[in-house]
Amino acid sequence: ALGEDHPGLATHLKNLAGLLYAQRKFNQALPLLERAAAIFDRTLEPNHPHRKQTSDALQRLRELAAMPQTGATTIATASRRYDILLPGTRVVLQRLEARPELNRQRGFVKKFLDNKHRYEVQLDTKDAKPVSVSPQNLLQLSEDVAVLHRDSPLAGTITDSRIDDDSTIRFALRVAGRENLIWATESELRLPPGTVVTLVGLTSNPTLNGSRATIDSWDSSAGRYVVSVSAKKKVKLKAANVTVIL
Repeated sequence: ALGEDHPGLATHLKNLAGLLYAQRKFNQALPLLERAAAIFDRTLEPNHPHRKQTSDALQRLRELAAMPQTGATTIATASRRYDILLPGTRVVLQRLEARPELNRQRGFVKKFLDNKHRYEVQLDTKDAKPVSVSPQNLLQLSEDVAVLHRDSPLAGTITDSRIDDDSTIRFALRVAGRENLIWATESELRLPPGTVVTLVGLTSNPTLNGSRATIDSWDSSAGRYVVSVSAKKKVKLKAANVTVIL
């Protein structure tokens, strides 16, 4: 059994908090993450990446837990939408031409503005006011993204993207314990449950192309993602038929 101050226990608590966070159960996740952060603070070196990551996550979670839990921020199955980023989703702003100074700034989704087809995003910058952003100018900071085709299994958090000269889109991942970012194409990634994706390149059901949906799981036996298009409609899709670019 792990001791009360074992870093492995802190990692377990952090993972449990992450599951509750994904379900938007912020108040239940908060004490678990607070306990994990306290253990990391007592047992790890001050510059250890786990301490910084957990501290940043704890600050965001406290902000979300303090928000009123109204219908806009809960995810009851009956009203759950699968085509939009849910409140609390971590994002980074990118490719803004009108306000380039906001590019690469991070924050979280407050709500989706249906009438404008834009997201209201609260930036992490102190005293920053919410900004209205088009979906194509947001990148989800998905965690626990698996990087395939490497010498050893890796998992990290998407932090940035770029378009190379040959039009290939690559994503930057921050992996704990590694100083440098890992750049990978989308075909090299296994996206985690809860990621909102755009459906592309479908020939058997072309009417879904351009639609947005949420990943439920990866079916390893079929080699396909299980994706929720709505509360009543799920489809299995090849990795080539989903993109995290909105």
